[in-house]
This record gives sequence, C-alpha cells and structure tokens, in this order.
Amino acid sequence: MPRIIPLLLFLLISFGLAAQIQFDIQAFSDSTKYGWQDWRDRSAYREELLDRQQLLHMYEIESSPIRTTILKSVMVPGFGQISSKAGTKGTVILSSELLALGASLYFWDRSRFYYNKYLDATQVDEIQEYYSAAQNPRQYSMLFLGLGAVIWAYNIFDVILTTDEYNAQVWQEIVDKYGKKTLTMGPDGLQLKF
Repeated sequence: MPRIIPLLLFLLISFGLAAQIQFDIQAFSDSTKYGWQDWRDRSAYREELLDRQQLLHMYEIESSPIRTTILKSVMVPGFGQISSKAGTKGTVILSSELLALGASLYFWDRSRFYYNKYLDATQVDEIQEYYSAAQNPRQYSMLFLGLGAVIWAYNIFDVILTTDEYNAQVWQEIVDKYGKKTLTMGPDGLQLKF
C-alpha cells in the first residue's frame, strides 16, 4: 500500500508534464470555426444574441411556469388551465370534477342512511332490506369517486399540454411584436436599432 501512493503521485506528475506546454492562441481565436468571416459577423451575432436575451426576459415575465400551473391544478382542478388563459377548458374540468364528487357524496350519504337503518333494524326482513338498499348507492358512490379520480388525473395531463401551448403562443406573440422592430420598449427603456 505505501508503494502505491508514490507511484500514483509519480504518474500524476508525469501526465502533468506531458500535457501541452504552450497554449495555441491561433486555434483558440479562429473565428471561422463558428461561421464568422470577420468582426462584422461577430458583432451581428452578438447583437442578435442580446436581442434574443431581451425577448427571453419578456417571455419569462409573461409566460406561465409549468410547475406553478401543475401545482394549481393539483390543488384545484382546472385552475391551471384558467391561469393559462384556457378558461372554458378549466371551467369544464372544474365543474365535471365537482359534479362527480358531488354525486359521489350524495350516493355515499344515501348508502350511510340505509346502513344506519340496517344497524338499528331488529327484524330479519328489515335487516336484509336495508342492507340491500345500502349496497347500490355505495357502488354508485365508488363509481363516481373513481370518475372524479380519472378527471383529476386527466386534469394534470391536460394542464401540461395547455401550458405548453400557451407559452408557445406567448413566445410567438413576443417575437412578432418586438422581434424585428427598429424602435422597441423593453425593461431597459427605449431602444433604437439601425
């Protein structure tokens, strides 16, 4: 074990000495590898990059973050769609979720009503009648609860698609509105391009 450490240290030092001794500044500064022929191309690329950064800054201000919309839709189904400017879709999802859960609660309440009567019954005929009467509403309650879970899961899937579509639309509007204008007003003030 003690011999391995000096051997590794020796190998590390020898690889360091065998490394390139002189830095090749010509290969590093060759701008033709990026498709630039002269300083004008580099300057145009730099300006295009700065313009794109400003557009991205405006996009970040106006777009909806996908994590936020997912969290909104997890808490309140349809709220993520509404915040992504798809109000009709969000309202339909929210109302169908509320209807499914409301129907589930209604049938569960009916089932509990007959089940409580079953527990209080003393005659065999009443016991069988109330137990049978409690079974159908319970099954409907579970069915509507499952439907509510399916609607909730679809809501999460749909909010991702809706937010992506909304953000793509916001980006296109920003590019169309501010992309090639000579006079623009951005976060840094008025800018005039020639």
